[in-house]
Amino acid sequence: MTVEELIAREQIRDALVRYTRGVDRNDMTLIRSAFHEGAWIQFPKSLHQGDVEGFFEFLRNELPRFQRTRHAITNTLIEFEGPDVAYVETYLHADHQGTEQHHWKTSMIELWARYLDRFEKRGDVWKIARREMVVDWMYKYPAEGWFDDHPDASNTRRNGTDPFIKPRSGFGGPRAKAQP
Repeated sequence: MTVEELIAREQIRDALVRYTRGVDRNDMTLIRSAFHEGAWIQFPKSLHQGDVEGFFEFLRNELPRFQRTRHAITNTLIEFEGPDVAYVETYLHADHQGTEQHHWKTSMIELWARYLDRFEKRGDVWKIARREMVVDWMYKYPAEGWFDDHPDASNTRRNGTDPFIKPRSGFGGPRAKAQP
């Protein structure tokens, strides 16, 4: 494995994490940063199939209708097809709790799925050029089964005030300088 391939792998993983973090924090700037302009999205028909700008619009409308979400990506297989294209399969385990405005109401939905991505390197940047989501299975938990026994510990924030949301850039980045 070359140094260039190792760098590419890390840029790809970083884009995957920026997307899931952006979804969980309702941060459209972070979500956008994972996709190339003109990317194509192939989610289930009931969600979105089309260009990435339409996908961003779908998310802008959909994400505020959740009380909370949690997307955890696990197994990631990266296969290169030359120096500028990679096919990436990533396993996803996600939890979504709707609000009263969502058709799930306040139920919690657990999702197991996979992202099938085509990443492209344009310039020096690897981003998603095509994304398909394959849903393996879902489970709906009844709303009355959930409770919050430690309300002071519930710090998931979807309004831009999450404790970890401040930008940083590597060793000695802005966050490191602010720490005592």
